[in-house]
Amino acid sequence: MLNQRLTNQLAQIVGKDNILTSKISLASYAYDASPYQGRPGVVVFPISTEMVVEVVKFANKHNLPIMPRGAGSCLSGGAIAPEGSIVISFSRMNRIIDINPENRIAVVEPGITNKQVQLAAEPYGLMFAPDPASQNISTIGGNIAENAGGIRGVKYGSTKDHILGLEVVLPSGEIIVTGDINSPLEPEIDLTYFFCGSEGTLGIVTKAWLALTPINPKVKTMTAIFNSLENAGSCVAEIIAKGVVPTTMEIMDNTVIKAVEDYLKLGFPRDAAALLLIEVDGFPSDVETQVVSILNAFTNNKALSYKIAGNEKEREDLWKARRSVNGALGKLKPANIVHDIVVPRDRLAIMLEKVAQMAKKYGIIIGQVAHAGDGNLHPTLYYDHRIPEEVEKVEEACDEIIKETIVQGGTISGEHGIGIEKLKYMPLAFTKQSLEYMQKVKDAFDPENICNPGKLLPQIAED
Repeated sequence: MLNQRLTNQLAQIVGKDNILTSKISLASYAYDASPYQGRPGVVVFPISTEMVVEVVKFANKHNLPIMPRGAGSCLSGGAIAPEGSIVISFSRMNRIIDINPENRIAVVEPGITNKQVQLAAEPYGLMFAPDPASQNISTIGGNIAENAGGIRGVKYGSTKDHILGLEVVLPSGEIIVTGDINSPLEPEIDLTYFFCGSEGTLGIVTKAWLALTPINPKVKTMTAIFNSLENAGSCVAEIIAKGVVPTTMEIMDNTVIKAVEDYLKLGFPRDAAALLLIEVDGFPSDVETQVVSILNAFTNNKALSYKIAGNEKEREDLWKARRSVNGALGKLKPANIVHDIVVPRDRLAIMLEKVAQMAKKYGIIIGQVAHAGDGNLHPTLYYDHRIPEEVEKVEEACDEIIKETIVQGGTISGEHGIGIEKLKYMPLAFTKQSLEYMQKVKDAFDPENICNPGKLLPQIAED
């Protein structure tokens, strides 16, 4: 906690109804969706960009770390409060400022959830294409900080591909606007991409201009069952090689299939090794052509059976299954660690098998879901955090998964971020020169290192 004098000064900036200081209140902001915890000194709830500016200037004056926070759904520890920090929660800056359907633009504050944006755009026949599985709770500010991908990522890309511009409060307290929208910067200078995926370490997003995408008139959703992860992975590679770009392409392994079936009773075969969920969208003629190619790939890769959703209810059931994975698996053990590794698509089947072998090697439960179309795997390791032996096994398995990912030519994070969790792996994934360059970017924006310190970039060892 901050001392009473500083707390009183901060309350004068944000108002007494926009600040939390009690131990019980601060405890609820000490964690995110990762296994890590921190101890914030105070939590404030700004209601305007100008208020954020004043809070940042206050932090500079008193040399206090700051951490912007959305819904706290981060899985890598990126939203863990640095010791004694000012947590700037954006739950009260959650407005849709404007939707312009003619120009396909939405202007929003960072505390609005992804799902709320989707619902607001839908009546205009539009969508915000990035759709993380946590869209019901994850905020746009958090999506930008982590460069969230999601289920539609294979066709539509990640968050950075749909951000036209940002209003950002820099760690100095200055306000800049990036992108082409109302920007005071020269047109050829666009800093937007620096902030997408920066995990709140370079500045604080207070407004975003989002590019909206038309909802296509035709959608087909289908599933296929396989007797091996290898066949399912090979099927994915063949579909992409044929030039088909599905909207989504998800793999679930046997552990996930059984958990989801126990939870939802959708009729999935409990003995299936893998289930492939694919959706294509577009104009009717394009969709039918893609479906034919996909069905041929099912046959070529020994699918045991397949099903095409015959109506909207069946389609929604399939997506409910995918979006319920974390909840269904949560019954297996009281704790879990979920990774978001990425490998080249032609290495997907190999990596799925490698992770399955690690589960047997360490005698632990690993459920595997993958955004298969872009090689983004989510192996989730389940354990009891109260049993030291289980914790040790899971940590060893995590190390092996990350190292194998790098061997397969992959990268250590596709959308969850580095946060605290993957700091120790950064020197394995990047050269010292690359890390030093990243640090120079951080120093340029935040020379005093007050903006979410201790995240994303490791300490670089001296020669």
